[in-house]
Amino acid sequence: MMKRFILLVVVNALLSSVSFGQYAHFPESGVIHFEKRVHLKNFMKRKMALSKSDNFDRSYMDQLMSKAPESYVYKSILSFNGSESRYDPVKEEQTAIMRNLEWYGFDYAGSYYQHIDKGLFKNKMNYNGGDILLEDSLLNIKWKVTNEYRDIAGYNCRRANGVLLDSIFVVAFYTDAIPLSSGPIGTNGLPGMILGLAVPEQHYNIYATKVEMGQPQITSEFAKKRDKPMRRADFQAFMRDRLRVGDWYTEAEFNYMMVNMLL
Repeated sequence: MMKRFILLVVVNALLSSVSFGQYAHFPESGVIHFEKRVHLKNFMKRKMALSKSDNFDRSYMDQLMSKAPESYVYKSILSFNGSESRYDPVKEEQTAIMRNLEWYGFDYAGSYYQHIDKGLFKNKMNYNGGDILLEDSLLNIKWKVTNEYRDIAGYNCRRANGVLLDSIFVVAFYTDAIPLSSGPIGTNGLPGMILGLAVPEQHYNIYATKVEMGQPQITSEFAKKRDKPMRRADFQAFMRDRLRVGDWYTEAEFNYMMVNMLL
């Protein structure tokens, strides 16, 4: 009888441990803190190489770049709950040099909403002082999972290589300990949350620094109801016309810009 009692106590303890472990390591809602590091000088060198020579005042650019840091870190927060996630920038005061450089488009202060079950994507970004709204299906990314692992913010993350927007190579690290198939900016499509992302062509990477459990309220609204969002294809056509591609912008420079805006 005593042995039977002890066995029941042990089994109950094990079940309680498993239940607690699932709660502790498989959060279905919470907040993730990210840092996006942009390699400024590499980004600008690439942009200038793709631009028409008369698009830049070279002496002004040389002066700006001589004062600019090699890289700059933006902070952001991803809130997730159920099948929804929202990624928002953390507003911080910028230096004068950074305000001047941001005009060249290495960060658009974007907010991103994803509803994974509905396949819905929304985005609000700032362009030249005004808001641009997008609404479309989730970004289609072709992933290939590898056997490389990395610890990010205390989570064991597996590497996956991806291709999006036809030809843009990205590297992601995801954890199945957070089961929502989402991630920073517009990334999705892996069997767990993406906690690390690198976009070599755009010279930036995004890594989680902290994961907090909680029950955040996720809102999908970015603007007033009368504001009409665009689909990606319509937005590209609008920007192509506005930037007068072929006259003001080269095709290569336009495509470089679109990756940063559409991702």
